[in-house]
Amino acid sequence: MKKIVLAAVLSTMAVAASAQVYVAGHVGQSHFKVDCADMLSCDRSDTGYKLTAGYKLNPVVALEASYVSFGKSKGRGLDDNADTANIELKATGFLFAAAFRHLVTPELGLVGRLGLSNLKSKGSFRSPTEGGSESQSSTKPYIGLGAEYALTKQVRLTAGADFTRAKLSDEGYSVRLLSIGAQYDF
Repeated sequence: MKKIVLAAVLSTMAVAASAQVYVAGHVGQSHFKVDCADMLSCDRSDTGYKLTAGYKLNPVVALEASYVSFGKSKGRGLDDNADTANIELKATGFLFAAAFRHLVTPELGLVGRLGLSNLKSKGSFRSPTEGGSESQSSTKPYIGLGAEYALTKQVRLTAGADFTRAKLSDEGYSVRLLSIGAQYDF
């Protein structure tokens, strides 16, 4: 029994010794996959960003929590009175994921992320005679892919792609963020 307890304590100490906290910031182009068929004009892309805090359990596996803004999608259409209307859709929220790293070289690593997103979608509609807004939160699966290049032991340049879905008025739509950034390991 003493040997089992000692092995458990040593294993816990080894995991704690290899654990490492990191923070990262990313900025890039977001894209909303929304239907623009009845629109006069439609812009599905914007600038988005992601702020991440992570905890490396070992060199391969980490747990991450991120705040993400996918920016907004804008369009112009016609309301019921044939007046020009401005339509805007935003998506922001949190990403929770397990990150799996694979070193290609000592400096270059690949990252795959699998988890859940909790996004709040906000939509607004404005015309000279009408207007309104609504919001809805949803939790959906999330995946991410990325690459990291170590400049120093603590600083890494990063590139990534994040994919998930959001929901507004009970209609779902896909969102993605293609970004570059930096990561600092404590």
